[in-house]
Amino acid sequence: MPVFMLVLTLIAILVHVALMKGRSAKKIVEVTLMYLLVLSIGAGALIAGLMHVFNGPATAKMIGWPAGSPFQYEVGVADLAFGLIAFLCLFIRGSFWLAAIIANSFFLISCMLGHIRSMAATGNFAAYNIGPNIIWGDLLLPLALIGLYIAYKKMK
Repeated sequence: MPVFMLVLTLIAILVHVALMKGRSAKKIVEVTLMYLLVLSIGAGALIAGLMHVFNGPATAKMIGWPAGSPFQYEVGVADLAFGLIAFLCLFIRGSFWLAAIIANSFFLISCMLGHIRSMAATGNFAAYNIGPNIIWGDLLLPLALIGLYIAYKKMK
């Protein structure tokens, strides 16, 4: 799902930038950040949260986890909360974006560490434990957001 959301996000960014008047490097970075936050993080986290909360056993199987853990509901609710925060970036700007990036990045990178621990401890190489979707969504996306935000703030 994260790679699909990335492709959708990139298409949205390209369309937005193509239609943009008064294009500047700072405006392009701002638009990129907004779409990454709202679509890749926001929509992606909302979908993941709904999957954990309402389709827990199937979601657990895709991750290589045993089904039935009550913690899966808690992870789902956390995903929903982070998705809501990221979606609100569409309406709330400024320092709110930084807070959304910090909170989501901490959560996602911590999840990535958990997936690596699971792989090392149990040999869990399930696609949604350590596959390309997880590497993009839990590691590369947060790093991209952090880098883009720093670049955005340094631009005049």
